[in-house]
Amino acid sequence: MEDSERLSLKTKLLLALGQSVEGIWVTVGGYYLNKFFLETCCIQPALVGLIQLGVGLFDAFNDTLIGALSDKTRTRWGRRRPWLLFGGPFLAIAYLAVWYRLPLDTPQEWKMLYYTTAFMSVSVGLTSVRVQITALLPELTRDYNERMNASGFTVVGVNVIGLAFAMIHAFIVGTAHHPSSFMQSAAVCSAAILIFSWTVFCGIKAVKDSKCSVGSTSFCYVTLMYLAGPTAVTLTQTNIALFCKYALMDESILMLLVPIVQGTALLMIPVWVFIANKTSKRHIYLIGGSLLAMSMAALNFVNSTEAAILLGILIGMPLAVPYLVPISMLPDVVEEDEERTGRRREGVLSGLFTTALKLSVTAGSVLTNLALEQASYVAPSSSCTDQGVFETAEAAQAASVVQVMRWLVGPIPACFVLLAMFAAWRFPITPTSHAERLERQAKAQSAEKVGESENPKAEKQVYSNWEHASTKVVL
Repeated sequence: MEDSERLSLKTKLLLALGQSVEGIWVTVGGYYLNKFFLETCCIQPALVGLIQLGVGLFDAFNDTLIGALSDKTRTRWGRRRPWLLFGGPFLAIAYLAVWYRLPLDTPQEWKMLYYTTAFMSVSVGLTSVRVQITALLPELTRDYNERMNASGFTVVGVNVIGLAFAMIHAFIVGTAHHPSSFMQSAAVCSAAILIFSWTVFCGIKAVKDSKCSVGSTSFCYVTLMYLAGPTAVTLTQTNIALFCKYALMDESILMLLVPIVQGTALLMIPVWVFIANKTSKRHIYLIGGSLLAMSMAALNFVNSTEAAILLGILIGMPLAVPYLVPISMLPDVVEEDEERTGRRREGVLSGLFTTALKLSVTAGSVLTNLALEQASYVAPSSSCTDQGVFETAEAAQAASVVQVMRWLVGPIPACFVLLAMFAAWRFPITPTSHAERLERQAKAQSAEKVGESENPKAEKQVYSNWEHASTKVVL
């Protein structure tokens, strides 16, 4: 590997810090937001599903639009930095708004309108930050393994920061679930989001562009992986709190399961990166996906906290794979299209990639709430009265509801993992094909230089620096 293709530790840490903004939302929101809507805000499950569906449809064009706009952004700060500068505070405010509990006597329709708007605002802010971080990686290095290593750092950042703030949220909210405690937790998370975004902004500067783009077949497969795999994780994550409360009859076990699962996933990331560098990204997805699918399917049969903890460890071992592998594949896919189109559009493609992740969250949440509504889920009576949510509700649901929860945390997510494994198996880019493409590009550049030296009077088109500003981390 050439030294110019190596990323410094500072570069990788800044990328991880920027990606951890997403980790706060995905982890805290993934574990607690659906339960917050159902049992603190007292919104009907069907309406919660409609909120998620509305946000998902909004994301279908929001992420792509922001990606395209970031590609065309021209400022003295470059293309990516302004989105980090202004997207960070916007996301922080939106995050606060989504955790505000409206008065219980607010009509259901108004609750739905408010939380849909707040959720969409979070989506815009998250995209404004995340797309820029994703678009940076193909600009910073073209090396196959170095991209895998950098992706490992970002996934570690997402897991570490996400786990830390999930624990902070659980500590602040506690078991009383007082509405003000949710806002206190949101204030802490919002401050972190703002600080992280601006730290990355201060660590980057504008540099000249380099060409890259993407091939359609490869992009379809990697996007399917990033849609199906995280959908499986989202389904389990969204329903695990209700599963512990109503199936295991021990809500407090969640405080133990979350750090076990996330901590195991964190410890295994260097192992998966090592295996990928020795084999390929496809291989670790097939290996990790097999373990994840079997472990998730086994959740359907769990009846004790001891078995839940054991499966939590097994699920945590490959949990990072559905995120780590597609993230590291995207820069390879982005470059592949350079030969096909010669166009640079990593912002658009990163936006589409982000859309896939958000659609996975939407699909998991919509499926969850529609299934619970169909199974006749009933919110605890003491949590949806004028007195608020201070009393402990009786943890009991119909047998059909409990069975739906079992399917939503186990067998159904396992099916999505199998779909993602199929996409990984069909993914066409290998270390060999990637190296061959880089060799062809090097030969083409050499031939171009020879042509220019033979015709020194050839007209050269001059571009101003600000028109070609991209981003690279200050080393």
